[in-house]
Amino acid sequence: MKAEILEIIYEENKKGKDASLVFLIENKGSTPGEDNSLMAVLSDGRSFGTIGGGKIEADVIRRTIEGFKDGKSFEFDYNLSKDGELKMSCGGNSRGFVKYFKASSRLIIFGAGHVSQKLARIATKTNFEVTVIDDREEFKDSPDFAGIKEYLAESIDEAIEKIDFDKEKTYIVLCTRGHSQDAEVLRNILDKEYKYLGMIGSKAKVISVFKDLEEEGYDRDKLNKIYTPIGLDIDNGSVEEIAISIMAEILMIKNKKSGQSQKFN
Repeated sequence: MKAEILEIIYEENKKGKDASLVFLIENKGSTPGEDNSLMAVLSDGRSFGTIGGGKIEADVIRRTIEGFKDGKSFEFDYNLSKDGELKMSCGGNSRGFVKYFKASSRLIIFGAGHVSQKLARIATKTNFEVTVIDDREEFKDSPDFAGIKEYLAESIDEAIEKIDFDKEKTYIVLCTRGHSQDAEVLRNILDKEYKYLGMIGSKAKVISVFKDLEEEGYDRDKLNKIYTPIGLDIDNGSVEEIAISIMAEILMIKNKKSGQSQKFN
């Protein structure tokens, strides 16, 4: 069962979701659970395995779920007496710890052109798990894609079916080769969950795409949340600097920063 618990955590991280391991180190006295018991608690509240059940397990699960926000591992030590925090009278102590396993943030890039290639290279160096989607198989072997997780050389709707979207871990960039493909992607993902959605292009292109989608009935408020034209205003127009400006904007959102200079005088 212990191997299965670890496998559950591993698989959850592969999906781009955080998970935690609860390890019961020591029990003394009349306490439920066995030393070295393991339990996995996932960010959606599900748990697998047990550290003995009862009030201790319920409280540990509660604290673990609350702790996903900060992701800071912690120890627990319960005194199972009437004066203890759980007001139990069975006597003894139960001690263990909770370890969080944070999944990497995921960058989904639609399009495999020059900007996408440079962006993918930068993103992998900043610990993003990168997926590139483009139906052109010949771009797959670009040296800039050497460190990415996967290249999906298939249609947009087919590729999207293979992606697990997450409101805290998923970052999306549209760098396709035309207005029609950008619109097709947006039709498929506007109702998905993600932390960031950016689209490359001029203001004229943005206005045109948004107008078409709004006329089709798509929510204008959702369209207005897209970061477009994409990137911080720092590049000189070169492919490399555009990619850096996009990554800078993504990191600004991810790390909840202002993007302002830190110069103090």
